[in-house]
Amino acid sequence: MRPLLRLAGFLVLALLITEITEPVSAQTGLDFTGNPNVYIDINQGVGRKYNIAIPDLLPQKPGGRVDENSTYLPNRLATNLTMTGLFNNLDRRSFLEMGDATWTGLDGSPTPNFTPWTKIGADFLIKGTMNISGSKLTLEMRLFDVGLGRAMLGKRYTGAVKEGRRMINQFTNAVLEAITGTPGVFGSQIIFTSGTPSSKDIMITELGGDNATLLAAHKGGPSTQPTLGPGGRTAWVHRNNKKWELLVDGKVISSGNLHLSPAFRPDGSVAASVSNTNSTDIYLFNGRQKTLLINSGGISISPTFSPDGSKMAYVSNQGGTTSIFVAPASGGAGTPLTSGAKATDPAWSPTGEFITFVTRETDICIIRPDGTGLRQLTSGQGINHRPSFSPDGRMIVFSSTRNSRRQLFIMANNGDSQQPLMPDYKPEQEQPYWSPTISTEK
Repeated sequence: MRPLLRLAGFLVLALLITEITEPVSAQTGLDFTGNPNVYIDINQGVGRKYNIAIPDLLPQKPGGRVDENSTYLPNRLATNLTMTGLFNNLDRRSFLEMGDATWTGLDGSPTPNFTPWTKIGADFLIKGTMNISGSKLTLEMRLFDVGLGRAMLGKRYTGAVKEGRRMINQFTNAVLEAITGTPGVFGSQIIFTSGTPSSKDIMITELGGDNATLLAAHKGGPSTQPTLGPGGRTAWVHRNNKKWELLVDGKVISSGNLHLSPAFRPDGSVAASVSNTNSTDIYLFNGRQKTLLINSGGISISPTFSPDGSKMAYVSNQGGTTSIFVAPASGGAGTPLTSGAKATDPAWSPTGEFITFVTRETDICIIRPDGTGLRQLTSGQGINHRPSFSPDGRMIVFSSTRNSRRQLFIMANNGDSQQPLMPDYKPEQEQPYWSPTISTEK
């Protein structure tokens, strides 16, 4: 199968799932920092994490059939929500609700008995049922505000049994929208490399996934530095024996000397670095035509563009120290953004608010494009490389060696809740890049 056809298949699996909004009243008349529709105002920061309780799924009718998904899917939901840095998942061993009471809120009752959940400190409660009929799975999920004693959200999903995880990703997004006012991005794509230094493949996974799909494998040398652009477009570089190639959407558009660090502009064109005799410069590619953007007389690599397409950040040693510079997207003289310690791997947030980068070739920082708000997010936890923001700017994916192997990690954009993206995925993973667009299942 051609790589781009694989990607297309990866994107359309969600069409097998149907979603029906349940007639549960979404009561949002809440008093929270002046915004009646938001419980957690993510723009003002989170003062504390909120406790959420998620019991195992019950059969839709007493005596009905359940399988391992009755535990796996709530666990996946809990993992998703804790990844955001907004929630603590309460241990099921602390749950006090028992017997027939477990059905309240699912059996036609508008709400469960909130007393047992209040006693264990739950702020929110999610209860659900499942039904399996042949190869078809139906999930019915409910979100409740424990403190206010209200139902917030009800959803029903139907589809193939194997699509249960994707249903949970959709419900995660709906829960985040109900609680924060902004939908989540679970199901959005992350591209990365996997393999040995001499033979790396291009892989793709999703936020809320357990495994990865092979996107491209090449002989003759490794494929590196993959990136995603608007509409799921792809770019990466490949060493084909002694020749370097720049591939966009699976096709070679430039080859020869060393090519590095491709990046999509919002308009769909691609910038990349090419080594020449005396310098490594940044060019803009439109097909096989290229235009010089940055020629500093030294090494200039790793372009990344502001979401409005007006500016470009990049790495250069033009000042003597490897630093991050900001220049007009059309090229020209750059202004240093960082100083002092070596800075590499910049990535602009899709919200435009921050640029994340690597300092001292070890730790991840964020900084505002005007040079203010510098904050180090990792420290003393292995070697951390190539950070990239989620499409909503809430989270950052990066590669880390903290578990004695290269592995993808996720953290909140304030450095909180650092955890492996795919903890059970054994091959080494590095050079992640998160799609800048929200192409999740709806």
